[in-house]
Amino acid sequence: KLVAQLEKRGIQANAIHGDKSQAMREKILADFKAGRLKYLVATGVAARGIDIGELTRVVNYDLPFKPEDYIHRIGSTGRAGAAGEAVSFVAMGDFKKFMRH
Repeated sequence: KLVAQLEKRGIQANAIHGDKSQAMREKILADFKAGRLKYLVATGVAARGIDIGELTRVVNYDLPFKPEDYIHRIGSTGRAGAAGEAVSFVAMGDFKKFMRH
């Protein structure tokens, strides 16, 4: 759904998730790493297996409430001493649940 919304705004993106074949996920990830794809959308589960050496920004949408899941997501950027940025969107109704953890 997010990829479709981005494309409506002229932003080319692709997604990796469990409903895509492993071959398709590998192709999309290769395109992203090579710079042929600027924006990659990944479900929380799919994102766990991603290894991208020069990932400068992670945007979290639909945040997990477990701290270790969130930390894993933001840990994907700025590795090995490189600078990185994590941006997280939290809906007003979820803010209190997020802050409890």
